Amino acid sequence: MGSFAKIAIALTLLAVGMPTELRIAAHETASAQHGAVSTYIEAYNAGDVDAMSALMHPGIQWIAVENGKSEVLADGREALVEQMTDYLSSPMETRSSIGKVIENGRFLTTRETAHWKDSTGADKAQSSIAVYEFEDGLIRRVWYFPAQK
Repeated sequence: MGSFAKIAIALTLLAVGMPTELRIAAHETASAQHGAVSTYIEAYNAGDVDAMSALMHPGIQWIAVENGKSEVLADGREALVEQMTDYLSSPMETRSSIGKVIENGRFLTTRETAHWKDSTGADKAQSSIAVYEFEDGLIRRVWYFPAQK
């Protein structure tokens, strides 16, 4: 038996042996996190910075990951709200959608796709992997990886 199969069996046994209350709590937490990210993206698409802010932890960090390095682009709710307000007031209209979601404890990973029209009116899109971290039910950190077309 390969090591992957052994790990899968061990994780299955761990999950089966987990008390029902903990499995339900973990599922409810994951569902709440998925809902929070969906609501955040809907608020972004509506240009509703107040609704976005309500989902942000006061110490939220927005982090870009590229070429093996991380850069904090916004540190704190006020900084991110200011950046989002400026960005959403630009004439270029973008919309985002999320793809498959993978949840692991306080982390949620998804592929986010941005959609917009270029100067000729042609539809454009690119996707990024985003990892959301939650604390106290709010978005604490977001890591964005390089966009792919």
